Amino acid sequence: MFSAKTLDFLTENCMRDDKAWFRENKAVFIENVAVPMKEFADSLYSYIQKIDSGLDKVHISRIYRDTRFLHGRSYFRENMWVTYSRVTDLYESLPAFYFDLSPNGIEYGCGFYHAPTEFMVNMRGMILADTPLFRTAAETLDSTVFELYGDKYKKSRCPEDDDLKRDWYDRRNIGILTHSDDWDMIFSDELPHIIGRQLTDAEAVYRFFMACAKTAI
Repeated sequence: MFSAKTLDFLTENCMRDDKAWFRENKAVFIENVAVPMKEFADSLYSYIQKIDSGLDKVHISRIYRDTRFLHGRSYFRENMWVTYSRVTDLYESLPAFYFDLSPNGIEYGCGFYHAPTEFMVNMRGMILADTPLFRTAAETLDSTVFELYGDKYKKSRCPEDDDLKRDWYDRRNIGILTHSDDWDMIFSDELPHIIGRQLTDAEAVYRFFMACAKTAI
């Protein structure tokens, strides 16, 4: 699947940032980056489908950025990613799973590109009410490899509640992620199965996100 050649190509291609060089080496890209990423995405998808069969959109990133949003960055990416979500019009409204590979390692998890305001309002209500869905999600998260992501407000909006509630409640955006630079694992054919099992272990968090999101759309 992935190998040192995958990372070597991503690094050199980004450093050169040369369309002509990329065209000359496109076969190397296909063999060492595109094909392994597709194989990985397909293998992990079997686990994603068991969590939620409605996640029917598998999107693998391009090797290059949209020229409208370069903002001084290189045209070619140093990373590749895959997301598992629903149809495009619900992309930012419902939670999705993602995986990112770069020379720095891998990052993967579940959450929102940008959580809608309505979702965050619903989530905070469920947290304050200490609903079973929230409590199960929070307790489940503590037993997984994942942690919460999302910037927090500088001042807590529920200062009288316990640390667990505040950690979730005070987020501006939210999701769960983990990262690894264990190259033996990353280069192993077992990688999609390892990640698939870890995401399955965190299914209760996804269920909580979905419960909050469904009442917001």
